[in-house]
Amino acid sequence: MIRIEPNVSKVNEKRTIQIQPNLALWLKRYPIPKYPIIPEGMRRVHRVLRKKFGIGHDVLRHTYISMLVGKFRSLGDAGLQAGNSETVIRKFYLDVKSKEEAREFWNICPGPIWGEKVVQFRG
Repeated sequence: MIRIEPNVSKVNEKRTIQIQPNLALWLKRYPIPKYPIIPEGMRRVHRVLRKKFGIGHDVLRHTYISMLVGKFRSLGDAGLQAGNSETVIRKFYLDVKSKEEAREFWNICPGPIWGEKVVQFRG
């Protein structure tokens, strides 16, 4: 679980986010102490990529919420994890995805290191 404390939450509320199996693999392969989540210069790179591809500043949040609903089919659970109401998710964040699109998204995993077995989730 990832715990978001009120002092870092946009809406000043505590919430928990369930770590999905593919994220667990990424964190195991790339531990945060060695590979920071936001490396130096990331804001600039993010801004350049958003401009180049014409995408909004919160595209990652939109994608996460849409794929969470696509996989679990629950606006309520997505709202709890994202810190939004179902109404806000429907109005601003939701781009309805099929179960297959969500399955493909949640199967994005780090590639195998030499000699390592490829992991694929069936969820």
